[in-house]
Amino acid sequence: MAGLIASKDWSTTALGDTNSWSSSLKLIVGIMTASGFPMAVRWGPEFILIYNDGYRSILADKHPWALGLPFRVVWPEVVSELMPLQEAILAGKSPGVYSEDRPLTIRRRGMSWETAHFTVSYSPVPDPTSSTGIGGVLVTAVETSDRLRIEKALEFKTHELFEANQRLQDGQALYRSALAAGRMGTWETDLVAKTRLWTPEGMALFGINLPGGRGHVGGAQDEYWSALHPDDRHLMQDFHELADNQDSFTSEYRVVWPDGTTLWLRGHGRVVARTPDGKAHRLVSIVADVTERKAAEDHAQFLMHELSHRSKNLLAVIQSISRRTARTTTTMEDFESRFGRRLQGLAASHDALVRNSWQGASLADLMRQQLLPFTDIQNSRVELAGPDIVVTAEATQAIGLAIHELATNAIKYGALSVPAGKVKISWTFDSESLASRGLLLKWVEQGGPRVVPPSRNGFGHLVIGEMIERSLNAKVTLEFLHHGLEWSASIPATNLVIEAQT
Repeated sequence: MAGLIASKDWSTTALGDTNSWSSSLKLIVGIMTASGFPMAVRWGPEFILIYNDGYRSILADKHPWALGLPFRVVWPEVVSELMPLQEAILAGKSPGVYSEDRPLTIRRRGMSWETAHFTVSYSPVPDPTSSTGIGGVLVTAVETSDRLRIEKALEFKTHELFEANQRLQDGQALYRSALAAGRMGTWETDLVAKTRLWTPEGMALFGINLPGGRGHVGGAQDEYWSALHPDDRHLMQDFHELADNQDSFTSEYRVVWPDGTTLWLRGHGRVVARTPDGKAHRLVSIVADVTERKAAEDHAQFLMHELSHRSKNLLAVIQSISRRTARTTTTMEDFESRFGRRLQGLAASHDALVRNSWQGASLADLMRQQLLPFTDIQNSRVELAGPDIVVTAEATQAIGLAIHELATNAIKYGALSVPAGKVKISWTFDSESLASRGLLLKWVEQGGPRVVPPSRNGFGHLVIGEMIERSLNAKVTLEFLHHGLEWSASIPATNLVIEAQT
């Protein structure tokens, strides 16, 4: 999708040529296309659609036709349902919407209609060039249609297996083969006799082995209660109460095997006989191993929350840069130029983070990314020296902004403004202790014009000083020496990814 977006003639769309795109739109498209998680951005009053590779399966036959078209054209079948909430977000009247298993009746494969379900979030994308401060809507989506179909099929299978158990007493071999293939297990509970009769497949899921599959209900010998996860054992009493009041019920819980393995099980219980007073006498239960499904759901939920957290942090940084830049500029042209360059510096830091799955960034890689717009880092005018160090995501943003400001100053007024000037960037550990050693980062300029301390401190001075100190708990030194500017930062070990320091 990054290739399709780059090659498309956007001048024929409502967004216009990419050179006229706002920095916010360029940044969010860059972040989106670098991610494998299904994402799309709907930009401007017409909600022009741009999306990444993960979102292609949601569009199905509408890809690649949908790229660059208005939302009303791509999804006319859900305009009445989704357009009002998107317009509220664009107008700044809504902070966004998050919805689980949301049903949408859509048409994306020929002329056939389908009802699909999605866990989806709609979030505002700030853009200072927009009249409302919001340029578009960021959509993250996970289609849950298959999961819901599986759960419905599981409920149907419970009833089907119960009837098969009544009709086909001579088909136990086939029945058990089906259970094993589906990682499913069954058992029958007699609440009057206080006994439980397990199938081999049921015992295998619970990690138990009983002679003849015969168990006991209640007390210290209750194998079912003992196999339940300690935090889920209270559910057993709930299941018995449900059986007294209804013919079937759904359950989901964890079991712990003797070797410590934990499984998630989901299934149904069905009462097949009652006592004269209406209490449950015998019930049949069936469960399926849904450990992989739960892990996938937990991972998807983690990604959703992580994306939301990182987006909020990123937007906070962008808002801070915007406010600080506005205070030190007098014209809109000057503001747009400085603000755009600083967003490019921030985007360069994010490029380094994306390559390492947001687990941090190589310090050398970060330096190269930040210096790339200013000079050829292979020439003799810029020297990088230091060990292989990985810094955290937070440190990557702060250090990246500082290096960008130092490079901007050097190319305008410092060593890189003249042919003979040089810059040396070095970093080293300030201690031999792996657990406590911090990072000493230096920027040294030589051969440039005579240094004159500034008459006032602007936003750049704030970034390389107070911002680094406050966000990283670092100590910064800045000296205006006759041979060139020297800047150093002592950064605590909490900002380093220790595992990568060896």
